[in-house]
Amino acid sequence: MQNKSFKFNLSDDGYYELLKFLPYFRKVNIFGIIGILVIWLLLFLYWNNAFQEYASSFPDAMFAGIFALFLSLIVLLFLFLLFWFRISTFLKKSARNLKEKYQPLNGEEYSIAFDQEIMSFLLGNGQHKIVVGKNLEVISTSKHLLFYHGDGKSQKKFYIPKNGNEKHQENIRYIANYLEKETDVQFKEK
Repeated sequence: MQNKSFKFNLSDDGYYELLKFLPYFRKVNIFGIIGILVIWLLLFLYWNNAFQEYASSFPDAMFAGIFALFLSLIVLLFLFLLFWFRISTFLKKSARNLKEKYQPLNGEEYSIAFDQEIMSFLLGNGQHKIVVGKNLEVISTSKHLLFYHGDGKSQKKFYIPKNGNEKHQENIRYIANYLEKETDVQFKEK
């Protein structure tokens, strides 16, 4: 059995993608979108009801309904843009903080090793251990392999970039194929 190791420079983009696909933040996005849609529906119903009170004929009632829909759609667009901007800004700031937290002080490359004998990833110089098993979720994107271990927002997470020299890319293919076949690991392609 052969160990696979990776050395690379940490990046804001890598951590941004890692946080973007974090299961906790995906739930936050879903609840945020549902909340915005509920607010939109309530505003539409309220404005439609308020405008209908002033309608004296069928064409006026149609115009009032269309106007209420148009007005509520403008508010919906504004709320979606505000929500997206706030989430995006938060994720970028968090990604930068994570990079600064885990970047080695002397500017050396970050290291990750996969040890098949103990079925674990060993992260950084401190050799934090992440066991391959039921609590490991792996998401493969076009740029990174994203790893999530545990539950909730405090779960352990790390990424490995897919770009690199030939040996690095060969190790990425090996790890991806190995984890995809592992029955205890949740492996997804995005």
